[in-house]
Amino acid sequence: MTTRQRIFWILFTLFIGAVVFIYSFHQVNLKQFCQQISKTNYGWLLFAFVLVIFYYLTMAWILKVLIAPHKASLWGIVRTPWMEQFGNGITPFSIGGQPMQILGLRQAGISVGEGTSVSLMKFVIYQGMIVVAFLICLLFGYQYVANHMLSMTSLVIFGVAIHVLVLLGLIFIMFFPPITEKIANLVLAPFHWFLSEKQTAGIAKKLDQRILEFHVVSNKLAKNPKKLIAASLLTLLQLFIYYAIPYFILLAVGAHNADFIFIVALNVILTLAISIFPVPGGSGGAEIGFSLLFSSFLANHTVTIFAMLIWRILTYYFGIFAGLIAYNLVPSHYDGKNNVKN
Repeated sequence: MTTRQRIFWILFTLFIGAVVFIYSFHQVNLKQFCQQISKTNYGWLLFAFVLVIFYYLTMAWILKVLIAPHKASLWGIVRTPWMEQFGNGITPFSIGGQPMQILGLRQAGISVGEGTSVSLMKFVIYQGMIVVAFLICLLFGYQYVANHMLSMTSLVIFGVAIHVLVLLGLIFIMFFPPITEKIANLVLAPFHWFLSEKQTAGIAKKLDQRILEFHVVSNKLAKNPKKLIAASLLTLLQLFIYYAIPYFILLAVGAHNADFIFIVALNVILTLAISIFPVPGGSGGAEIGFSLLFSSFLANHTVTIFAMLIWRILTYYFGIFAGLIAYNLVPSHYDGKNNVKN
């Protein structure tokens, strides 16, 4: 991603966020909003912020597990999740996260090839644990959504379907790469209608190469069950730290009737629903979803908007700007070419 592209996506993200917040505030009572600022329990907000920090540190821990036994710069590993969030946060469907992650690992002292392998392993585990987390939350929160939030139910089902299809596709690539290549070539057939033969062949070649790389990485991961289990458990921990953040924000604004497990389950559902919005950070869908799912725990619309604003700042905008800072704080012993200097 070029500097011009980064600037464009940052400005676009801020524009979408501004539009959403301006629209959200059109029914807000400013007097009540100011009163809420003074009544907020900032101890709980501080705890929510600490959870955000632990969320990123857990991501770094996962990377540390996956790159073992390779050595890397500690700061390089710690800053990589922030860089990944920066890439995820400013691009549709979070497509910019993996390239930023690979760049961060390279600057931490990991080769591009190994960094790509680690990034793919992390992606496989993450997709699997999202589905596991959703299955766990089915025990607690889905019935509430099905009964009271019918408008969200279809989005949740669609979001789950996408994640399950991605996971099944990854599993298929793991065990049946030749068949997957044939399916991929069939999918590419319509591209012949509007692309040249040379362009189509180039896309097919890159796709086949990616499938082969993914197959190799998957086998490598499957042959190291200890690493797989450790990374999977840490990923579940990472996800549930993230899912718990709204609970402490609700406590901060006075929603003492909120149940911890129930709020976590609802946030799992919310995250799945907003993942299908084709805009950076699911802007628009995230704010509406938060209001729909959590407004019943809050005193009025003004308090709901206040809580939603805090939630988006902590879980989305903070990560983008911290990631931008981390991106510019390159490890001092990085040689600028391949690895970290000895």
